[in-house]
Amino acid sequence: MKTAIALLVACSLFTESALAAVKPKICFTKAEESAEQLVRGGLRLREGANGCDERPWSAGTAPLWKQVDEKFGPKFKQQTDIRRTAFVREFSKDVENHIQAWDGRTVLYYRNYPLSIVYCEQVKKSLNDMLGRSGWGGFQKSARLYRIPVEDDYKPCG
Repeated sequence: MKTAIALLVACSLFTESALAAVKPKICFTKAEESAEQLVRGGLRLREGANGCDERPWSAGTAPLWKQVDEKFGPKFKQQTDIRRTAFVREFSKDVENHIQAWDGRTVLYYRNYPLSIVYCEQVKKSLNDMLGRSGWGGFQKSARLYRIPVEDDYKPCG
């Protein structure tokens, strides 16, 4: 009888603590999707800038990326924090591995993206636009235009 009562108490405590924890939604909100898209867009520009700066392209994009990172680093961090909150909610038991896996997958994709004159010029134009007339708002719009398949990876919340 004592064992049954102890088991019942343990089960109720476990249930209460489980309910108190934030439940995964098994989806990303619009703000979380947007943050993920902007993070991926930033990774795309960073990797493109680094790759296009090397020979044979020598596009002069690495210094531009450095300027973008200095100017918009806090905004990228804000998006990364929104994204982290979603990952904590959705993958609370193994959040760091999930973040590393998704970041690694995205970086690997863009680091090995086949470079060309056209691609490098487009990356350079995007960086110059961010630093010039379009700024962060222009980057937000352009990040939506590229096929950065956030919606393929995370179901949108209702």
